[in-house]
Amino acid sequence: MQSGETSSISRQLTEAMQCQQAGRFDESERLCAAVLDQDPGHLDALQMLAAGRFMRGQPAQAIEVLDAALLQHPDNYELNVLAGHSLRALGRLEEAADRYARAVAARRESAECRVMLGWTLKALDRRPEALLQYREAVRLSPDLVEAHNNLGVMHHDNGELEPAIACYREVLKRQPAHVQARRNLAAALRALGRVEEALGEFETLLTFDAGHAYAEIMVMHTRRELCRWRDYGAMAARVRELAVTGCGAFSPFLLFAWPVAPELLLAAARAYAANALPPQPAEPALIPAAAKPAKAKLRIGYFSADFRDHVVSAVIPEVLELHDRKAFEVVGYSYGPDDAGPQRWRIQKACAAFFDIRGISDDSAARKVRADGIDILVDLTGFTGNIRHGIPARRAAPIQINWLGYPGTSGSPAVDYLVADPFTVPGGAERFYSESIIRLPGSCQPHDRTRPVSAPCSRADYGLPDAGFVFCSFNHVQKITPEVFQVWMAILKAVPGSVLWLRADRYEAIANLRAEAAAAGVAEGRLIFAPRATNMVDHLARYHVAQLALDTFPYNSHTTANDALWLGCPLLTMAGDTFAARVAGGILHALRLPELVTGSLAAYHDAAVRLATRSDDYAAVRAKLTGVRDTGSHFDTARFTRQLEAAYREVWEIHAAGETPRHIAVAAP
Repeated sequence: MQSGETSSISRQLTEAMQCQQAGRFDESERLCAAVLDQDPGHLDALQMLAAGRFMRGQPAQAIEVLDAALLQHPDNYELNVLAGHSLRALGRLEEAADRYARAVAARRESAECRVMLGWTLKALDRRPEALLQYREAVRLSPDLVEAHNNLGVMHHDNGELEPAIACYREVLKRQPAHVQARRNLAAALRALGRVEEALGEFETLLTFDAGHAYAEIMVMHTRRELCRWRDYGAMAARVRELAVTGCGAFSPFLLFAWPVAPELLLAAARAYAANALPPQPAEPALIPAAAKPAKAKLRIGYFSADFRDHVVSAVIPEVLELHDRKAFEVVGYSYGPDDAGPQRWRIQKACAAFFDIRGISDDSAARKVRADGIDILVDLTGFTGNIRHGIPARRAAPIQINWLGYPGTSGSPAVDYLVADPFTVPGGAERFYSESIIRLPGSCQPHDRTRPVSAPCSRADYGLPDAGFVFCSFNHVQKITPEVFQVWMAILKAVPGSVLWLRADRYEAIANLRAEAAAAGVAEGRLIFAPRATNMVDHLARYHVAQLALDTFPYNSHTTANDALWLGCPLLTMAGDTFAARVAGGILHALRLPELVTGSLAAYHDAAVRLATRSDDYAAVRAKLTGVRDTGSHFDTARFTRQLEAAYREVWEIHAAGETPRHIAVAAP
C-alpha cells in the first residue's frame, strides 16, 4: 500500500471515529466501508464498523462483521470482547462466554473482561467458574468496584452473607455513591437480622439517590420493624404515592401492612411483575392438546423459597403427605436455604421428587420444570422474601397458581389462579386480582394437625401476673400500626388488671412500644414481651395461657390466627378490603365464628372489652370454638386436601379443553 493511501485511510478512520462519537453512525459506516474497499482486512476499520453497529442497537449486524474479522484475527482481544457483547445482547450466552474466554486468553491481565466472563458464566449456571473469574478479577484489579460487587452477589446468592458484606464494603470504600453495592449491603445486613445497620445504609443510599424508590420504602418498612412511628401519617401517605410511582422498584409485599387500597396493590403488583418478565419471548410451555385420561396422575409442582423453618413449612407438610398418590404426583422445587431441619426433611419425604434449584438460572429452572412434565406449578412464595418470579414468568408449567405464602395478587399474566375463599375474596372483588380466583369452600389457609405442642406452663413461667385478663398478639411487630396500638391501649384501660402479651425480638422496638404505652397512660408493666421461642413447640404452648388474641390490621394474622384458634384461644379480628386484611376473617367464618370478625376499630374495641369483662360471653365463645375445632371442617386437613385436589382437577379440565382460566368455586363435600 502506497504512503498516500495509508495517509488517506488514516484520515478516513479519524473522521469515522469522530462521526461515531457524535452519533452519526451512517457517516461513520460509510467511511469504514470506504477503507475496507481499499483494504478488506483492515483491523481498525472492521472493529469500528462492528462497534458502530453494536452501539446503534444492531448486535446481529455487528456479528456479521465480527465473524468475518475473527477469521482473519482470531485472537484479537478487542474483536473477541465486542463479539462477546454482541452475542450476549442476542441471548447467545454459550457463544458469548467462548468469546470472552478467548479475550481473557489473549489478555490475561484484563480484570474487566473477567468480570464480563463471570457474569455470562453465572447466567449459564456455571457458577463455580464464574466465582473463579470474579476472584481473579479482584486479585488483578483491587480497585475494580464491579468485580467486588459481583463477587459479593455470588456470595449473597450462596447464602454466604458475611463474605458478601465484606465485598460490598470494598466497593463502598472506593466508591461511596455506588448505589447497587449499598443496596446489596443493606439487604445482606437485613438478612442477618442487623436491622439498625441496614436502616442506616438505606438512609445513606437516599443521600446519594433521593429518588431511589426501593431504598425509600425500605427505610419506612424498617422503621416500622423498630416501631419508630414518628411521622407515621406522612409515611403512610408517601407509601401510597410510591405504590403508584415506584414503577415496580419494590415488591408489593412491602405495602400490605400499610393502608393501601386494593386497586393500588394491583397496580404495584403489575409493575413489579413486569420487571421480572423475560427479556426475550419465553419458550412455549408443553401444553397438551387434550385432557389426560381420567385415571392418569396430575404432576403438581410446589415451588418455594421457604422449605425450612418458616411459617409456610409449619402448615404445608400434612397437605403434601395427604395428597392422593393414585391421582397426584407431588414434586418439590426449593430455591431457598437448606437448614437441614425437621420441616425440610418432612417436606422432602412427602414429595415423589425434590429438587434444590438455588444454583441455576430462571431459564434453566423453567426448562427443568417443563422437562419434569409438571402440569400445575403452585408458587408458595410469590413476592415475599427471596423472589424468583422469573421462573413462572417463563411459563414453566401449563397452569400456574399463587397460593399461601403471598397474600395478594401477583399482577402477572403468567399466574393463572389465586387460591382464596368466599370471605377472603368476596364476590365483586375479583377486579382487584389479575388471576382467576379459586374459592375453596371453607378457608384457603391450611393447617397441620400433627404439630406437637409443649405441655401447658403457668402464668408465672411466662412472667405474667397471677390474675387479670391476658390479651395477646404474637404477630411480627411491623404489622402493628399506631392506630391499632392506640385501640389496644384503650382496651387495656377499659379492662382493669389486664395485660397485653406481645412478641418483640429487638430492644428498640420494645422500648418504643413501652414509650407509646406510657404516652397513652398505660403503665409499663401491662405490656409483657415474650422472648423469641427456641422452637415452634414452645411458642404454641403460650396459647394455653393467653385468653384472647388481638389481631393486627391491615395485615391480619394468617398462620398466627390458625395457631391461636387451634390451641383454643379465641381471636378477634377486623376485616378490611385487601386479601391480607381478610384471611383471619376467612378462618373465623370457616369455624362458624363470624361474631369475632369486626368491621371497624370501634366495634373491635367494644368486642374486646365485652369478652374480657363479661365472663359468660367469653365462656360461650370459647366453648363454641372448642366444639367447632374438634368437629368442624376447618382443621380437617384431609378434607382440605381433597378440596384442593378438586380445584386442581377442575382447572386442569378447563385447560385441557382449550379454555382460558376462569373463576371457580369448589363445592363442599
